[in-house]
Amino acid sequence: MIVSLNIEAKKKDPYVITETSKTQTDNSFINFDDGYVHDEELIENKISELRADQQKALLSGTFDQLDNIILEDALLKAYGKWEGTRYSFGGDSENGIDCSALTRRIYRSVFSFELPRISTDQIKEGTIVNRNDLKPGDILYFRPENRVNHTAVYIGNSLFINASSSKGVILSSLDSTYWGKYFIYGVRVEKARITN
Repeated sequence: MIVSLNIEAKKKDPYVITETSKTQTDNSFINFDDGYVHDEELIENKISELRADQQKALLSGTFDQLDNIILEDALLKAYGKWEGTRYSFGGDSENGIDCSALTRRIYRSVFSFELPRISTDQIKEGTIVNRNDLKPGDILYFRPENRVNHTAVYIGNSLFINASSSKGVILSSLDSTYWGKYFIYGVRVEKARITN
């Protein structure tokens, strides 16, 4: 028997963690990021900074900045649909999802664009960008030590939509020690942006 954690979103208390017992006979529950410690305060600060930057851009921003705000909000809305969904290796539904399936689902929802199912194929769909050049919607590529490849979708201000094997679908930050250490590069899928 494996004890997994369900994360329920709350307005006042953003994440309340409750234990749920679940018997698993397959290998769909695999914890790839067991060294990850979720820093809720960091995430809340990054969201506040993102919202403050959006307010400034609304008052005096360029068209590109306004487009980014629209895209950030669309990504956050798509995240809301999956928030708290448990991680399941090979999963592709509300019952459990892995990182490449989540990236694909987010792209389908936000960009109406179909990415390949496998992360190594997804990153071939675009061009590599470094951390300083990331834009909302870029695919993030990670390679934790001795682990499989990991992908996520960038929102802005270091925040990304993440199918964490230990926490389920959450917002994470490139500024966290764990994810910052394993980030390799971003991938911009221009053809998804053009079709949107």
